[in-house]
Amino acid sequence: MSKKLIAEKLDRSVNEIFRMLQVLEDKQYISFDYDTSSYTLTLKMFALSNQHSPIALLLKQAKPLLEKLCHKVNQSCHISMYSNGELVVIAKQESPYKMGFSLQVGSQLNICSSGSGIVLLTFSDEVIRHRILNTIDDTEDEKQTALNELDLTRLQGYFVGSSPQISGITNISAPVFDVYSGVMAIITIPFMTLNSNTVHHHIENIEFTRNELLTIANKLSQNL
Repeated sequence: MSKKLIAEKLDRSVNEIFRMLQVLEDKQYISFDYDTSSYTLTLKMFALSNQHSPIALLLKQAKPLLEKLCHKVNQSCHISMYSNGELVVIAKQESPYKMGFSLQVGSQLNICSSGSGIVLLTFSDEVIRHRILNTIDDTEDEKQTALNELDLTRLQGYFVGSSPQISGITNISAPVFDVYSGVMAIITIPFMTLNSNTVHHHIENIEFTRNELLTIANKLSQNL
């Protein structure tokens, strides 16, 4: 927002907020864009939010559950969280098997082309969903394709679908809810299709893996 718009939103004069904006900029909480003459949040707020106790609690509670899940289904999994217009991987657990597919912590996920993004949009309220869609750079066709998935995902309580980026990967995603029934995070298993006859190793099917993921997601929601 511009200085004038910020003043209007806060019902204050520009003179009243000038010093506050200057201090926030000096402390690197916000930055001024000279091209648009507007202020934006920096990543400092994002870094602080990741040190905040609810996220620390989420990661603490999630670690043993993710380990249990991955050892049971022999797949990798990760947790993502929406913040500042980005869906970011905040934790992961590797598959105990020699082969698997995983994302790096800190990876940014495409909201309209990922299982995690579909779950985020599905279980966010209408105001937040609208805000997310207006923030991201996805095309209108990509947004509409994602919106077409919401009804079924809401009915099922989870998302299962082929990865649009990688052949042989099926995204299985489930929401983790906070105490207010809002989406706090999303757990996703990028299910890697393996041939049990050639790898000489038992491979759990998608249905079993989905049920185990839902059990862990529900358990984590209850713990939080």
